[in-house]
Amino acid sequence: MTRLLLVEPEATGHRMVLYVRLIAEEALRRGWKVTLMTTASALAHAATQSVISALGSDLDIAKMPEIAREARYGKLQLLFGQRAYLRAFKQGYREYRKTGAADFVYVPYLNYIDKIVGLYGSPFGTTPFGGMILAAKFHHQACGIAGPGGKMDVVNRVLFQRMLRLRALVLATTIDEPLPKYVTQNMPALAPKIRYVPDVSFVSKPAQRQRARHALGLGKDHFVIASYGSLSPRKGLARLLSMFSAADLPRHFRLVLAGVQDGEAVQLIQSFMSEAGACRSQVVLMNRFCSALEEGLVFAAADTMWLCYENFSGMSGVLIQSAQVGVPVITSNYGLIDHNRAKNSLGLRWDDFLLAASPVPHFDWGKLESIVHFLKDSPQLADFALQHSPKNFGRNVMDTIDRVHPMERRA
Repeated sequence: MTRLLLVEPEATGHRMVLYVRLIAEEALRRGWKVTLMTTASALAHAATQSVISALGSDLDIAKMPEIAREARYGKLQLLFGQRAYLRAFKQGYREYRKTGAADFVYVPYLNYIDKIVGLYGSPFGTTPFGGMILAAKFHHQACGIAGPGGKMDVVNRVLFQRMLRLRALVLATTIDEPLPKYVTQNMPALAPKIRYVPDVSFVSKPAQRQRARHALGLGKDHFVIASYGSLSPRKGLARLLSMFSAADLPRHFRLVLAGVQDGEAVQLIQSFMSEAGACRSQVVLMNRFCSALEEGLVFAAADTMWLCYENFSGMSGVLIQSAQVGVPVITSNYGLIDHNRAKNSLGLRWDDFLLAASPVPHFDWGKLESIVHFLKDSPQLADFALQHSPKNFGRNVMDTIDRVHPMERRA
C-alpha cells in the first residue's frame, strides 16, 4: 500500500481542521495509507482531536519535536524560525523512518521552510515531497496585482527558485492562481513542479436569513454590511467606520462586526461609538471568537461582506464563504482578494461607490445597494463556491500528488 506522510506541526488556523483532514480523507478514499506527523502540543489541541475523531483508526500518528516560537519579528527572526522548523522536520522524519516508510511526504504549509529549504536541502532525504505555498507575493507586481513590493521581491524570487530546483521537491501546490503562470513565463524548466489548487473554506452551519436577522436584532428591510473574523486596522476598519460616521448614512443601514478585536481595533471602535450618537443603534458588536452557529448567522444575515484589506495581499477564507452563501463582497484595490473579486465578479470595490475621499468621505448609497442586490446569489458566486468546495480541495491536491508520484516511482 502506498504511504503518504502529512507533516503539520501546528493545530491553530484552518490548516489542520481543513487541509489535513480533507487531504487525508481523499488519500484514504484512494487507497493510500496515511500518517500525520505532528507535535505533542498540536496532538492535544481540539482541532487535531477533531481530525483524529473524523478519520478514526485509518489515520496513523507520528510525533515530531516541538518548535520553539520566536517572540520577535523581522527578516532574521523569520529565517531563524524556519531553520527551527527544518530541524524539527528532519529529526521527526529520521525517527519516523526507524519504524515506518513514506512513499510521498506532503507539507500542507510549505511556508514553514520555503525560504531556507533550497539552501539546506530537503529534511526528508531522498523521499519525494511536496507542499502548499500560501504566502508568496514576490510575483504580484509582475502579474498586475496591487500590493507591497521592493528589494525583498528579488531575494524571495531567488529563494523560491532554489526551492523548486531541489531534486526531492517534485510538487509545489499553491492557492495563488497567478503564481504558476509566473513560473511558466519566468522559470519554464521548473513549471511542471507547480500546480494551482483553489483554496477552501465553508460555512459549517448555514442559517436561514430571517432567523439569522432575528437572532442578531436586525430587521428584514435593513441593509447589512458585515465583517467576520479577527478584526484589526488592516481590514480597512477606519474606512468602514467612516461610512457609518457619514451624516447622510441611510437609517436602514446596519453594521455587524463579528470576531475578536485587537487592541487598535478596540480603540478605534470605542472612539467611533462615543461620537456616533444615534448611529450607535445601527451597529452590532460581537467582540469574541464566534461559534460555528454564530458564523452561520452572520453570513446569512449579511447583504455584503467587508474585505477592504490594507497591506495584505493574500487570500481570504471569508471571500469563499461569502460566495457559498451568495453574498457579494466589498474590497479594496489590493492583493489576491481583489484579483479574485474582479476576475469572478464577486462584488464591488470601495472606489465604486466612493464619491469623494476628502476632506470628508461621501458615498453613493444607492449605487452600493443596487450593485449588491444585483450580484446577490449570482451564478458567478455559485461557480466560485463550487471551485473552492471542500470536496474539490482534497481531490485537487491528491490529483496533483497522483500525477507526480507514479513518475517518481518509475524513476
